[in-house]
Amino acid sequence: MMRRTVQHATLALLLFATGARADERMEPDDLPDPRPEIATNEPKVVLPAVPSFELPPGEPGFHRPRELRVRGAALLGTEVKVKGYVTASYDCPAELLAANRTVSRSVVLEAIRRDPSLCERLWFYLGDTAEASRDASIWVVDVPRRSATQARDETTLEEFARWLAQPRIAVGDYVVVTGRWATSSSHDKATHGLLVYRSLEHARPPAAAPNVAARPTAPRPVATVENPARAPEAAARPPQRRWIPIAVFNASVDHLNACTREVAARHHDAAIAECKAAIAAWEGNHLAWYTLASAHIAKAEWASARGAVERAVRLRPDRAMYQQYYGMALYETEQQRARSERAQREHKAPDDVTVPASDLSLDAARDALVRATRLDPQLWRAQYYLGCVHRDLDDARRAAEAFTRAIAAHPKDGASYVALSELYRSWDYFDQALEVAQLGITLLPSDADLWYEVGMAYAAQHLDDPAIVVFGKALAERPGDARSRFHRGQIYLRQDNRPAARRDLEAVVASDDPQAGEVKAIAAELLSRMKW
Repeated sequence: MMRRTVQHATLALLLFATGARADERMEPDDLPDPRPEIATNEPKVVLPAVPSFELPPGEPGFHRPRELRVRGAALLGTEVKVKGYVTASYDCPAELLAANRTVSRSVVLEAIRRDPSLCERLWFYLGDTAEASRDASIWVVDVPRRSATQARDETTLEEFARWLAQPRIAVGDYVVVTGRWATSSSHDKATHGLLVYRSLEHARPPAAAPNVAARPTAPRPVATVENPARAPEAAARPPQRRWIPIAVFNASVDHLNACTREVAARHHDAAIAECKAAIAAWEGNHLAWYTLASAHIAKAEWASARGAVERAVRLRPDRAMYQQYYGMALYETEQQRARSERAQREHKAPDDVTVPASDLSLDAARDALVRATRLDPQLWRAQYYLGCVHRDLDDARRAAEAFTRAIAAHPKDGASYVALSELYRSWDYFDQALEVAQLGITLLPSDADLWYEVGMAYAAQHLDDPAIVVFGKALAERPGDARSRFHRGQIYLRQDNRPAARRDLEAVVASDDPQAGEVKAIAAELLSRMKW
């Protein structure tokens, strides 16, 4: 950055002093814009039209599993009646074996027979169709077991296990479940919601399967989302600022230049010190506030980043990158706040809690990101974060539009493809999910997350052979990926390839992949059934 000279400052004063108050000299703001995060020299991509994200009308007084999966945020904490098919159920011995891998199955079964309280609860999955996968079903938890009132010493352990595994429902039953829609129960949690059981009754299946994945009737244009907070107009010429002495300006800029060099070298603590020195010399140096925020962002210190970039935005609200960083910092700090508060209420670690949309206040983050994208629509990261905000606010259509714009602006960013494909898949728009993920793979062939999304889109449509191949590619890129191994193991089991299924499912049970989560217990259940 160039240092100012006496001649430059005098000229500025002569040109612009007429607009200043008698007691406050003014001058043009000549601090340059930060370099915008814009992707260049990247290929053009053609993405599928954004669907309508509309659900078919439901039966009054009842909900469908798909409705709760994709539009359930507004119902969190309320009692609902849900009609659907049982698509999978829980096997208690399998989970106990997974948790106690050093003991034998017979020891576990003997323990359950002596103490039935070990298997007091049950869970199962409910889908819109009998063939729905677990991912397309909702999780029903805290289901009470039937009481073992009769003596069972005369039965063999395996007969006892089969009796234990058979509740009053079976896979394929059409039922009405009444319960509380939530993100956690006394035992379990789920990001997108689970149904805490209260009662169940069998029902007559509908004459025809519901329209689970309606396709859009016409393309929906991808436009900038409307927003009540109007973006600042671009100035025809640099705005005025209060005059500062040349020596003060130059001292502040010298520290700012040093801060910028330290950021580029990834010496973030040194950068923070230099930027703070720049601000100490001249508090109105908005570029120093912005650069300070970027150093904090690099360290994932979102609260500090928010405070710094907020000062930059106050001084120059017309700069797109300032608004982008402000929106990002507002989003991340709100996520951290909601997670920390819920963790305290539930007496858990922050990483162990699920944050529902109802806990989040994201309007300010949304408004800042919209201002950024209006000032510069090519800011792909602002578009991506805007998609995350709309997704978390349960506005799937606007989320899809923003993710689509992010990909168009930066076709080589894998996170946008994954987010858009996941969103389509969660709504059962499997064709669109597959198209987006495959497009990402053509540009990012080493992205394991994208291979996983392709595999999930194939698996959701029961295209088993290509799904197996694709999950294999995901594992080739990331061998420890428990999710890909779990879903491939399920397909092998469906194809009755038991040796291959056993290898994958045993690897899942033994995995330390933090993303394994719930699938470990399901893998253990499937392995247990394979032994019968």
